[in-house]
Amino acid sequence: MAAESDGAARSAETDKLWNETGVDPVELHLGKDSGFTLRAYRMSDTLPTAKRDEEPEDGVSEDKASKDEVAEEAPEDEDAPLAEDEDADEPDEADFADDEPEEEVDALDAEPEEVPVFLTRKGKLLLFREPEALVAYVKENDDHDLAVIEEYAELQERVAVADIACEEDDTYELDLVVANLRGGHDTWEPELLIKAAEVGRDLGYALKNDSIVGALAPGSPLDDLDETFRVVVDGGLRGKLARRRLRKNDAQQAAIAWRGVIAKLNDHVEWR
Repeated sequence: MAAESDGAARSAETDKLWNETGVDPVELHLGKDSGFTLRAYRMSDTLPTAKRDEEPEDGVSEDKASKDEVAEEAPEDEDAPLAEDEDADEPDEADFADDEPEEEVDALDAEPEEVPVFLTRKGKLLLFREPEALVAYVKENDDHDLAVIEEYAELQERVAVADIACEEDDTYELDLVVANLRGGHDTWEPELLIKAAEVGRDLGYALKNDSIVGALAPGSPLDDLDETFRVVVDGGLRGKLARRRLRKNDAQQAAIAWRGVIAKLNDHVEWR
């Protein structure tokens, strides 16, 4: 288990480091294990997001070109039943691959927005059970997604083990989410569940996982639940009405949905 972090123990020098680099240490509790990573928020137009996808896209293009050439040379194979079955098995993947370039063009045309950047590498979130391991990795490596921020070189020089002290807002107890939801409406902890949705969205975006993003996207049942929790926390008359609205949500269905999100996050974690 990772060592317990205590925001009150942070020194002025530690606060200065994180404020000046615009990065924060994050502690994630997942099931029986927990660990530390780093997160920053940057404007999307300052990040070379397309760079990581260049090689896979080229590979896909070359592969598709080769298949097209084969199809032209042997058109009679198109009528083979086996080929039709294979095509029928993967329509969604083919559509997704074809749509990727269009989505990137749309992203370039869209207004810049603030987006999360984590210590991720090759589609995996790097989680370190001990602060010492996290600091050693940061100082010795820049082959990961967080290295694209301008302040990374400065962070490598300055960060120390004592600086891996997470504030309460950056500590996420995802291991408690499902049990809390299953406990029923009277036991739900809005702050716990709001924070879970926050980090879930961030990680879904950073890991480019459409399933996680979709589960927490605007209009989804989990997002509607999150919005209701936020109204409850705001209090007042609207908060009282929101508490009544919460009782209309199926606790077991909410727990099942969150269990799926957390399972997908676990699948994308690389423990160190």
